[in-house]
Amino acid sequence: MTKQTPVRNELGWCALIASAGLMGYAWMAPAPGLAAAFVACDFESPSPAWAERHQPVHPECTVNLRDAETMRCIVSNALTRGLKVPERDVRAYLPFGAAKRYDTGPDLLKAAAVHFNLTEDVLAAKVEKYKHCNCKHPVESTLPLQLRVDPQPHPECTVNLELAGTMKDVLANTLRSGLHIEERDYGAFLEKAHQECEDGPDVFKATAVRFKLTEEVLAAEVQKFRHCNCRHPGGGEAGSEGQVPDESLPMSTFARDVTLHVVLHELGHALIREFDIPVLANEETTADAFATYYLTTHLPDRAVDVLIARTTSLMIEAGETPDVDWRGEHDDDARRAYQIAAIAVAADAVKYKAVADLVGMSEGDIKKAQDYGSEIHRSWRRVLAPLWMPEGVASAKAKVEYDGGSAFLTDLCDKGLASESETAARRFDWHSDVAIRFVEGDGKAGWNRSRRAVTVHSAYVRRFINQGSRGLPSPK
Repeated sequence: MTKQTPVRNELGWCALIASAGLMGYAWMAPAPGLAAAFVACDFESPSPAWAERHQPVHPECTVNLRDAETMRCIVSNALTRGLKVPERDVRAYLPFGAAKRYDTGPDLLKAAAVHFNLTEDVLAAKVEKYKHCNCKHPVESTLPLQLRVDPQPHPECTVNLELAGTMKDVLANTLRSGLHIEERDYGAFLEKAHQECEDGPDVFKATAVRFKLTEEVLAAEVQKFRHCNCRHPGGGEAGSEGQVPDESLPMSTFARDVTLHVVLHELGHALIREFDIPVLANEETTADAFATYYLTTHLPDRAVDVLIARTTSLMIEAGETPDVDWRGEHDDDARRAYQIAAIAVAADAVKYKAVADLVGMSEGDIKKAQDYGSEIHRSWRRVLAPLWMPEGVASAKAKVEYDGGSAFLTDLCDKGLASESETAARRFDWHSDVAIRFVEGDGKAGWNRSRRAVTVHSAYVRRFINQGSRGLPSPK
């Protein structure tokens, strides 16, 4: 079993800058859950527009922007974090001692605006945002309400989701282990967002838009992985690498139905490998076809619900990764959903009309599917004919296993999934022992020939629970 290690960034982007001595001053991050800066302190404004907006809010604040050194520190943040001016350029213009060249803070701001070819109002607006970057008093956060409070606070915890680097690392774990999005789909995006966004809330909002998630849904997932890189008790190293407690993800019929199709898909791989069924096309597509054929032929009472669930799951995943990736064995998820629907309507166009509607099949598409899909059904009947056990006899060489001590796996398996999976496996005349195993772990599902086992990991089922709670994404 391969387990992925959570992305680790001990300091976060801003803390790393501070540790390197950027701009020659010490960075003092605000308390966790508080934003860097959004209101003004009393000082001589460099422009009338800014002066009109100025309202002192924090009586305990000691920031004095009339002081040139204070202004130097804040302008440095405004330039590098807010306006994305290269660090080397800011460091060269505003090193330690630069404030001595100016009588007041407003003088320094005006000169910096000229040097970096900015209007005073643009730079002043960023200074207003970052003026409390070294303050310790509370400042209003722009994080979603769900993320402003840590549900599992720990006195040793230093996680600050206001920082772009920290948010990026937590989101990487959230997208991978919580929402089960492939790294190739989120890795480059998060790196770019980290570079272009000013702070954690901006990275969070950009991520929600990119993966077509509501902020409420994404925030709920982020909370589960908030401490994925922490070393304190309950953090990533002390826990189970960001796995979500069973209690927080109640089992759903949708998840069981999707998982049944997944099990039958992997059973298709097992049949191909164990009985040397010729592979004359993409094996992943063939395994999908077997699962759909088996359901429509041998589990007709369950087929509609299971196929609706599976095609819905695939369409959700297609919506989360809009850029088609042609690498690997699997077809694009939307294409897989369409092929499954085509084989279903080939069995009964009326009964499986709801499945066809989910993938957008027209009446013409359904007629074509009935033509070529019927050939796929006929081929599976012929190929499987010599492999069945005698009528009324179940193979003793097939079994289903799961840890009865796991409340999650018990809930998954005991309400029909284990018996349906075992019945399907025992229909075939295996020449050696095979097993279907449901296990706790961070992985997906697969057939392993050396072990002769189909393994389904709990994290994969949690993926389907999450999908069922969200439903299909909005059309592109």
